[in-house]
Amino acid sequence: MIGRSSSVRQCFADRASQKGCYRFLNNAKVSEAGLIEEMTQRCSRLINNRHLIIIQDTSSFNLNTHYYRIKKESGIGPVEDNFHLGFFMHASLVMDAFTENMLGFSDVRFWHRIYDDPERGNKTKYLPIEQKESFKWIASCEKTKEKFANAQSITFVEDRDGDIYEQFARVHDNKTHFVIRSCKDRKLSDGTKLYTAVHEQKVCGSYQVKLTADPRNKKANRTALLHVRYKKALLKKPDYCLNQSIKNSLSINIVEAEEQNYTGHDKICWRLLTTHAVNCFEDAMNVIEYYRKRWYIEQMFRLLKKQGFEMEASQLESGWAIRKLVALALNATLRILQLMYATEDENAQPIDEVFTKQEQQCLRQLNKQLIGKTQKLSNPYKHQSMLWAKWIVARLGGWKGYNSQRRAGPITLKRGMDNFVQIFNGWCLALKLYEDVGTQ
Repeated sequence: MIGRSSSVRQCFADRASQKGCYRFLNNAKVSEAGLIEEMTQRCSRLINNRHLIIIQDTSSFNLNTHYYRIKKESGIGPVEDNFHLGFFMHASLVMDAFTENMLGFSDVRFWHRIYDDPERGNKTKYLPIEQKESFKWIASCEKTKEKFANAQSITFVEDRDGDIYEQFARVHDNKTHFVIRSCKDRKLSDGTKLYTAVHEQKVCGSYQVKLTADPRNKKANRTALLHVRYKKALLKKPDYCLNQSIKNSLSINIVEAEEQNYTGHDKICWRLLTTHAVNCFEDAMNVIEYYRKRWYIEQMFRLLKKQGFEMEASQLESGWAIRKLVALALNATLRILQLMYATEDENAQPIDEVFTKQEQQCLRQLNKQLIGKTQKLSNPYKHQSMLWAKWIVARLGGWKGYNSQRRAGPITLKRGMDNFVQIFNGWCLALKLYEDVGTQ
């Protein structure tokens, strides 16, 4: 588990352990692909006969603060405005469509760009989709479909960058669907434009959303009223799509949710393209709820890059090593999010989906040590539940255990998981040496 500054030196007390970690991350035999394969295989065991939501998104890792220290020819290149140094990651987060429990990752991709790449720029517009960077969306979908053939259904949820005509044409089938935020006012087969066509429809219903303003912008919180419309449309194949095997038109549903009585630059206007059937207000709201789940992957990136793991502050000198470090940290980030959103209702995530049997055994021993002498300091949650585990991990992270105290946040849970992993490793070693230690 990685320390807050992402410095390997802060994670290990002795120099021998530090060297061991450096060797592991810099070892060419420890492949990026191997770490990703192990991660996705673990998730594959949990998806049988489930309805799944796969949230895809891309994030860049900016390493420019280490420009003069990090090796330039080591899996890094230009990011952001083409002057900063770093790499990209495209992740596919898997959730149960009904319970919203996070199950793992179906696909993770790392890549870096090349400085002064002649193939980048306007010339890429007419390239085959397979030669474009945006092919990552389609490739991840196709790999997920192959891996998760035993799923009951799959819905891919993507932001504007995923609005790719070829993706709808290649990936969609009877049990594979999309909810993607539209990025362009596409032409329809009858010559009209998509946004005009949907906005001309009658309002089918409305709903309200409470919005918390950013205090830095000196704006007040507001309750937004959104009108909802929907329409079935026939998209025209873009002129730049030269693949003759792709259909000249595609049937799609569009759902529009537009904020009323507000003219600020942050006015809400979502136009969502979906292959799900939309025949009423309830169907439209289901599509909107699918899209709102993108918030989970945004939280994941925030925890990975900023709040907890601070991957961009890594002190490693090789880009390849940092990329492997991020792959390892993804698993830890997932477990922290699973703990953060643990519930005690009928949809509560089973602890077996997050902790191994041995880890649960270790948690039971720790629980005995962490509970206090009074009722206020006892673990109040159902034994072997995710909230029960969250209470233990939070206590390991420095949370005092009183209900009057603020709930343990991501930083506390991350610190608790750091401590738990070290305790668990020592506990396993003790079990190996003394079979009766901690097993009663």
